[in-house]
Amino acid sequence: MRVVNGMHISNSHHYGVEQSLQAARVDGAVTILHHQMFPRDEVVDQWGDVENEYWYGKLRHGYPPQGIAPAPKRLIHVRMFQPNWRDYDPKLIAQQCVKLLSNWQGGGRTANLLMDPYVTVSPCNEQNLEPVGDKDYALHARWQLAFWAEMDKIAPDRKATSCLGAWAYGGDIIPDVPDSEYTDPTVRKLLDYVDILATHPYGHMEFPGGGLETLPGGKDAYWHMLRDFRPVGWRDDVQPGHKHDIGGLLAQYPGKPLLISECGTFAHSDKGRAVVTLKAMADTLAVAAASGRVLGVTWFIWNSGPEHGHNCIWDNEALRNGLMNIPDYPTPCAVPVRGAGTSPPVPLPGPTPPAGKPGGEVHIVVKKSEGWMKVASRLLGRQATVAEANALADYNGHIALHPHVCVRSPWHDPCVKK
Repeated sequence: MRVVNGMHISNSHHYGVEQSLQAARVDGAVTILHHQMFPRDEVVDQWGDVENEYWYGKLRHGYPPQGIAPAPKRLIHVRMFQPNWRDYDPKLIAQQCVKLLSNWQGGGRTANLLMDPYVTVSPCNEQNLEPVGDKDYALHARWQLAFWAEMDKIAPDRKATSCLGAWAYGGDIIPDVPDSEYTDPTVRKLLDYVDILATHPYGHMEFPGGGLETLPGGKDAYWHMLRDFRPVGWRDDVQPGHKHDIGGLLAQYPGKPLLISECGTFAHSDKGRAVVTLKAMADTLAVAAASGRVLGVTWFIWNSGPEHGHNCIWDNEALRNGLMNIPDYPTPCAVPVRGAGTSPPVPLPGPTPPAGKPGGEVHIVVKKSEGWMKVASRLLGRQATVAEANALADYNGHIALHPHVCVRSPWHDPCVKK
């Protein structure tokens, strides 16, 4: 039987690898940034982790010199990383995904990760934080659907499952209706397509007073660390006077498994509160296992740089030892078979271009040595004017142009081809 124990692999400073995988269990789950498993991804300009032989071998087959056991059924969540998803054509990211994952090499082994049924792929991460507060969930979902449409075109026989690119929670689109982003019609089409749902619930021990109310057992746990498990109508009874509570994602979307691909307390590195954090983690694992809907909780993050200083588990010996020795939390939730119970990712059209405007591409990928004038001309299907080139540059924030960058059109719906 699977367990919901899991871990988000370090994004740098790879210390205690064997301990992190002990915490993740052989039948649990891990999340890893895709580029760490390859020498280099030239599209997003990221490098891999050669010291750990590009990871997949250790994650799947083990590594006796470090005491790492084989894990043939560990769920490996490969998170496609981009510095900013808006800068990239989703088709290009899908093509790069297939190019890399179908030809993994490391430690004298080779593998096609797309043929591993215990690999799941998400195309992006927390689109609503780039920029912070972005609530254009229909656009986010169209980008993800375009990625999956291209994946189905170029790798139709893959066994690796599709995972939702999770959003940061709290981005409600209907005032006073928590988790209403999942009601957007385009988002629902994306949820229909993916094999595995994904979320990022957090407790907030950095809040004034310690944030105990945000942890399991606290009065606000269903708004934070246990948000996904909030029943329909919960707030109607305990916090009356608001709009009807439609429940968390699991209540809104029954029938598909969930991977909690990030979770934590924002106090992982705080040695003085290791006992409180570990109890919150154990309680979350217990709720996840009891739900029968969760494949794993990959705690964020084993180790990192200062950008995630509060969340570094490695810095806190008591916490990391606790996670290694915490009980297993078995779940009846099985890793789904790719495509079972999903709908095809039909790319959805954006708004109709304004009358009189040319019907070229609504986004475009920059070619070598192109400037704004050449890019604008290709978008418009004719020689652009200086004013139009300037308008295109303004619309894209005057980003630096280099090959593979996705430029969005001010004349059409962004990031979706007609």
